[in-house]
Amino acid sequence: MTTPDYITLFLYFAGLAMISVVSTRRTTSQSEMFAAGRNSPWWASGLSGFMTMFSANTFVVWGGIAYELGIVAVLINTCYGIAALAVGYFVAGYWNKLGVATPAEFVRLRFGRGGLHFFTWTILLKRILGVGASLYALGILLTAIMDFNLTIAIIIFGAIVVFYTMMGGLWAVLMTDVLQFIVLTVVVFLTAVLMLQSFGGWESFSTAVPETFLSPVAGKYGWFFLLGWTIIHFFIIGAEWAFVQRFISVRNPGAAKKSAYLFGVMYLVTPLFWLLPPLLYRAQVEGANKEQAYMLAAESVLPPGIMGLMVAALFSATASMVSSQLNVFAGVLTNDFYRAVLNPWASERRLVIVGRFFTILLGVLLVIMALLVPKMGGGGEADRIH
Repeated sequence: MTTPDYITLFLYFAGLAMISVVSTRRTTSQSEMFAAGRNSPWWASGLSGFMTMFSANTFVVWGGIAYELGIVAVLINTCYGIAALAVGYFVAGYWNKLGVATPAEFVRLRFGRGGLHFFTWTILLKRILGVGASLYALGILLTAIMDFNLTIAIIIFGAIVVFYTMMGGLWAVLMTDVLQFIVLTVVVFLTAVLMLQSFGGWESFSTAVPETFLSPVAGKYGWFFLLGWTIIHFFIIGAEWAFVQRFISVRNPGAAKKSAYLFGVMYLVTPLFWLLPPLLYRAQVEGANKEQAYMLAAESVLPPGIMGLMVAALFSATASMVSSQLNVFAGVLTNDFYRAVLNPWASERRLVIVGRFFTILLGVLLVIMALLVPKMGGGGEADRIH
């Protein structure tokens, strides 16, 4: 990367720091820290949910499928949109009506403390493993671009996310997600437009790729797969705690529905847009490493300074998912374990301090898990990228 790229990246991180400082002033109670005081704008919750689906693997996995198989990658991602619209119609409003402080509170009321313990520890372990792997993949991608030491990169990137999540709580998560959405949209738009211009337009593209490249289904990704993918993600978006938190944090059931509808519409209209770079790159270069296709496409057209924005987009994609998981599980540990079991009379100030402690603790575990990914047999694809 060039000096202008590093300046762009510095300005992006400065923006995250400013959001953290502003959000800290609002984080004066447990409700503000983990549910935005149930006063989050519906559009912020919707965009945050949209961004929570992203990670570095979005660029690696879906970019790779787009490069290898074509338009089917777009169809797979529109399944998220269909699932989110169904969640908005059937589920989102009911979560808000429950009036619970956290998704885990519903589990405790419905299944008792035994059910709460089972759900919390099994889901927490699963999410720490999954998010740790995504953080590792992010480290691999960014060190390949920036020539950083991988261990240092993972620690630094993890510390940045932990810091703003710990200080500003859900308000910081929501507002940084909005900033990250803007950054991601701008850089993908620039990459797609510049590639279309250099290639000669859509007609030139369609004649340069295999006929099956424009088919809505390909290989193992058939219609039955798309149906199953939609159903699976109806339950994920409708019940996974990070998404439920968005429905709880808005003012009323109508706002919860609108946040899910925005999430769904975004995933209906944007997948073609942000998968254009690897699709177009296949028409230009055949036989490239599919996991690298997205970054190779960006590097081929982005001018100095804008590549730093692409690095920010890569970071933002994973940061959104990481911060969401940190905040929701810190909220569960604070409200449903510390307050409910250890200290029912804790003051709001005390609960905020405890919530920040759990955020740091979970963040440290997450970074350790990311560093251990190679020792656990993971990271094979990511290592090939590096």
